Amino acid sequence: MRRTTATTEYLKECMGTALLELMKEKPIEKISIEEMTAKADVGRSTYFRYFKTKDEVLSFKLCCMWNRFAQQSHITELQYDEPAAACLFFEFCLSIRDITDMLYAAGHQNVILDAYLQILVSKNPGEDINAYYRNSAVAYALYGIVNAWILRGYQETPEQLVDTLCDIQNERPD
Repeated sequence: MRRTTATTEYLKECMGTALLELMKEKPIEKISIEEMTAKADVGRSTYFRYFKTKDEVLSFKLCCMWNRFAQQSHITELQYDEPAAACLFFEFCLSIRDITDMLYAAGHQNVILDAYLQILVSKNPGEDINAYYRNSAVAYALYGIVNAWILRGYQETPEQLVDTLCDIQNERPD
């Protein structure tokens, strides 16, 4: 029997939720696939059908969280050069601070960049190669800003980060 896309997405997200919960108890390296899938109430084969690594599970979970946040915030496309959209993006990052802090503590901050790339960059650049490169640049730039923000302990508000981003964009080399 074939699963629907919604069912598949739900099972994949359940694995992400289970993995995050287990990471609160012990290091990710000590969490077995069997343990994660049992907690998620899915079969081991489901994990291996959709993922190669635990980091992929975590990236998928972050993407799901972003998609829900974007839908609730009525964001159809992330335009970092639009202050209101950028502020919502930074608010999202702040709302998952406990998760990002856990990923950093575990040395798995690359999961965040992977999620940004999945959210912003099409896997198939198609004919609009400029959009493909622009979206790649945006993903890396946002990751750089969020990374610095996390490392500074979230000292700035999302609004202050938007102001900084606008200042950076408006700077011209002499």
